[in-house]
Amino acid sequence: MNKLNKFIVAGIVLISIIFLFSQMVSAENHEIAGIKFEFNILTEDITAETLIPMHQFMEKTDLTINRFADNYFIFQLDDRHMLIIPGEKEVRIGREKYELNTAPLKINDDILIPYSLAENFLLGEDLVKRDNNDVEDEINNEIKTGLHLVLMPETKTVKKNDEFEVKIKLINYTSSSRSFTFNTGQKYELQLLDKDDSVVFVWSRGKAFIQAIQTLEVEAGEKEKWTAKINTSGIEAGKYQLKGWLTDRKRSLTADSVEILIE
Repeated sequence: MNKLNKFIVAGIVLISIIFLFSQMVSAENHEIAGIKFEFNILTEDITAETLIPMHQFMEKTDLTINRFADNYFIFQLDDRHMLIIPGEKEVRIGREKYELNTAPLKINDDILIPYSLAENFLLGEDLVKRDNNDVEDEINNEIKTGLHLVLMPETKTVKKNDEFEVKIKLINYTSSSRSFTFNTGQKYELQLLDKDDSVVFVWSRGKAFIQAIQTLEVEAGEKEKWTAKINTSGIEAGKYQLKGWLTDRKRSLTADSVEILIE
């Protein structure tokens, strides 16, 4: 086959691909916060996780999108700020961190984010912290019996030399009050363990606690809540297991471990 024929065949193949793609892609008109927008998708249905391009909203609202550092983007609208890193599921809105199910993407000069995130940000509504909500749903819907200790990190992905919060909940789903006795003022312990089960972080290390016997009463149907901070300084990037337990005399409860990724 000579060069001309090869060129013609390649052209036909390219045109066929373009034609097939154009048949798959359909323009969709939608509305968020009273603002109409359109974009092309490869599916007929838009879900909460469908990625939508955001630059078009800059023409219809006061939204600004600014890039800084290597791959950080700041969305600003009115008094709201959102930090996005394409390819990562964690976003920051103000001082809060949130974990998404679908990571934002950067395509050419546009940033695509999940439909639900775009809707919440444009409307100025609070975004539910998905990790915590999932844990709450599990407790509320499936295991409303017995005593439970639950770890609820604000994020499961954290940067090196950063800090994140963990909520610790002691939940009494029994029909009577429960009493816990502690030898000191410390009520719980948290640890990070690496893939070899070596401890790389201990929450209580370096902290001082009241050296006196403490008693905690948790009534039937009630919760006891604490908040702890974990600093990742000096910890290598990788996957870790966050573990926690009550430090009462009987070490009554141990929480299910949670996987934490340090980048």
